[in-house]
Amino acid sequence: MEDLKIVRLDRRHLGDFERLHSGREFGGCFCALWRSPQEGWVERCKTSPKDHFADTRSRVQSGEHIGFLAIRESDGAIVGWTGSGPKTAFPLMKERPGSRLSPFEDSLWAVGCLAIPFVYRDLGYAREMVRLLIEEARRAGAKAVEACPVEPADESAAWRGSKSLFESLGFKAAGSEPLGERTVLRMEKVLVEATTAPAAQESPKEAPQEPQTPTPAQSS
Repeated sequence: MEDLKIVRLDRRHLGDFERLHSGREFGGCFCALWRSPQEGWVERCKTSPKDHFADTRSRVQSGEHIGFLAIRESDGAIVGWTGSGPKTAFPLMKERPGSRLSPFEDSLWAVGCLAIPFVYRDLGYAREMVRLLIEEARRAGAKAVEACPVEPADESAAWRGSKSLFESLGFKAAGSEPLGERTVLRMEKVLVEATTAPAAQESPKEAPQEPQTPTPAQSS
């Protein structure tokens, strides 16, 4: 799918971001979840979505990393969003089930969410967004990318992506934690294999020399 690109959210794309996330399928989050107090979160999404957008806009304007818009190059359509990038850009991941099983460091990238408008679903965009994110992470020098889908999966957790989606891109199981009646999986795609130092080679040992036996001519 060569027609798609992901673009880091910056000041130039805040209008696109606001329009996309104002759709009813996005629930008023505006990708503020990862940096907000969790108490009363769902209610705030219903009653104060503009506050969430204002918070994200402020962070973008200050240069913080929030995520990537997915843009169809043929017509410029905004077809999706992923709150993904260096794990340290998403403070809540330090304590979220699944994600808290791994180090909180810049060299580990995380797929926080995958959001596709109704009209663009079932067209393969979510998978392509993750594929492009992997390439972005590799260019940035990341060692690995992680994701935390849940099992059994349902519509309420679709924003996490699915186990099968990540498996199709080479992610492997790397841990799990219970979450109510479901299980949060931690999946990881390693980008830089750990290397081990080559074993030191021993210098060849000289064969012990036998004591020289004097010949009759040498005997005194």
